[in-house]
Amino acid sequence: MHFLVLLLAFMVVSGPLWAQDIIGLVQRGDSLLAKGQNQQALLEYEKALKVGAGSALFLNRLAGLYMQNEAYVKAAKSLQASLAEDPKQLPVYSALGEAHLATGKIDSAIFYVEQARILSPSSSSIYSSLAFLYMQKGQGERAREQLNRALALNDENPEAYRLYGFYYSQQDSVDKAIENYLRMSELLPQDVEAFNNIAFLHANAQRYQQALKFYNMAKERTQDPFVTQAIAANIDAVQALIAGKMRARYILVGSKDVAQRAIDQLNNGADFFDVAQQISIAPNAKEGGDLGFFAPGDLNPIFEQAVMELEMGQLSGIIEVAQGFIVVQRLN
Repeated sequence: MHFLVLLLAFMVVSGPLWAQDIIGLVQRGDSLLAKGQNQQALLEYEKALKVGAGSALFLNRLAGLYMQNEAYVKAAKSLQASLAEDPKQLPVYSALGEAHLATGKIDSAIFYVEQARILSPSSSSIYSSLAFLYMQKGQGERAREQLNRALALNDENPEAYRLYGFYYSQQDSVDKAIENYLRMSELLPQDVEAFNNIAFLHANAQRYQQALKFYNMAKERTQDPFVTQAIAANIDAVQALIAGKMRARYILVGSKDVAQRAIDQLNNGADFFDVAQQISIAPNAKEGGDLGFFAPGDLNPIFEQAVMELEMGQLSGIIEVAQGFIVVQRLN
């Protein structure tokens, strides 16, 4: 009897203490998160989880931190626990889709986004998300069905146009792809991706003036120095094409046998840049053998003739030159 009284007293006293511990840990985590100290916040949240924190709001925050840390399995577990607390949270289904996609579980990702669609059948963005997942699975026609539904619900859904642009690019329907990216650019006039993709498609179709126009429009809209640099390189490449310049890279070795081994490696999927760095004896081996742009007459006639006979991306056979043996790849 005395033991039972002590046990009951312990339960009464310790219950509120546990609650206070949970509240304190969560509050410390919230404070750290507000200060941008995400790793420290995650540690506090995990402590709170161990002692019993389990509200949907808390679990969603925890999952968000796991996603930032690419701990996708833990994120999915937290989101599933959140849905067990409140199964009507539409954004959580989409977040679960993202977590499963990140771990390569596309079918699981589709399942959770489908659950979101059931909860909100009139949401255009959910159909866009499903389209993206079906594209990842290689089911283009099913993706197209979802995009049609997305645009039927909202013909101002920029994500649907972006995905349609990608879909038609894969189908080699350049003009349809451009049409969809143009619509995306109307809805998101400051979006760099739309203008960059339009420029790329024009360049591939050898409409170089149009490509320059849209690359410059993309460049005007970016604030990221790395993106600016990449777009500037594309502009240089298009201008070189307009001027009739070529671009190629090569591997120079001392024997025919080594050259043949290089070709075999490249045909089996090896990266040209890496092979050039490893075995080329040319001065530009560290740059992967890249010669940059050159006009007819700038280089060895044998080399230039070999480049002109190649299609973009195509490898040459073994070419003998005074310095040894070379393997060439045309880049534009």
